[in-house]
Amino acid sequence: MKNLLKSRNTGLVLVLIILLIVARVVTPGMFTVGSMISMLQNNTVYALLAVGEMMVILTGGIDISIASQLAFVGITTTVLSTANPGVPGIVWVLVGILLGAVCGMINGALVGYLHMVPMICTLGTMYIFRGLAFVVSGGQWWFAADYLDSYRFWAITKIAGIPLLVWFTIIIMILAGLFLGYTAPGRRIYAIGTSRESSAVAGVKEPAVTFYAFVICGALSGFSGMMYTANYAIGYYGMAESFEMTAIAICVLGGVSITGGKGRMDGVAIGALIMAVVVYFISMIPGMSVWQKALQGGIIIVAVAINYFTERSAEKQALKERGALI
Repeated sequence: MKNLLKSRNTGLVLVLIILLIVARVVTPGMFTVGSMISMLQNNTVYALLAVGEMMVILTGGIDISIASQLAFVGITTTVLSTANPGVPGIVWVLVGILLGAVCGMINGALVGYLHMVPMICTLGTMYIFRGLAFVVSGGQWWFAADYLDSYRFWAITKIAGIPLLVWFTIIIMILAGLFLGYTAPGRRIYAIGTSRESSAVAGVKEPAVTFYAFVICGALSGFSGMMYTANYAIGYYGMAESFEMTAIAICVLGGVSITGGKGRMDGVAIGALIMAVVVYFISMIPGMSVWQKALQGGIIIVAVAINYFTERSAEKQALKERGALI
């Protein structure tokens, strides 16, 4: 019980419960089954982006191009699917993942092998991918009538009353948690984020690890792009602007250290739920939607502060325990 109370995730769960209670009092209509499923469905893209962003942040880097990757891949799969109506929808899911992985390879090569600063590098590719989205789209918009049922099937079809998009997100989060916690490549991501010098001495190849962390991030961004257009049945080059900030906020809120090396998938999952409740709660209150970005910015600042003081407290406790042994 003592360890449970010390757990950061316990605090996150308490915050989530408080938010749900407040939302229940202020907006009772939010708590119908349909509303809760809609809330999850409309926020799963943020969660998917956060899983990919987590991979990069754990290495000590950051990728601010993920929303532009989403737009580029989403527009590309939209254009290709409307031009080839006879192709099965699953093909466009795979194409989205592949295109996103290629975007991740570009970022991974620049950061991992050419040793560019992650933020500056991905700032540049952010504009490149957004520009490519405009070129591919030609400035055109796509709406519900333009999308085929086979394309949308993979996002909106329901199993046990829950859309496939939500099931995909749950499965991906579970697989990501297993990958990071129980595989050698996953542990290497933590290693270089914790100490590049120590991991190099241990034989961990930092460029390769950074490369595949970005590739995973890109693949998830590409998958999110295809699923975003399939879910909302809308596509335009400017879609998903600033989604990278929400993904980063979810990671930080979930306990991922912005300096790398620390963070768990379960914390990110809870952080995604909290952000989903906040976003949906705000949208249910008339006139409050204009405050959404401001609140997300405040959440980032508060979460970073909590992470900082938590880490400082843990370091002091460790030093105190060492002192007691001497």
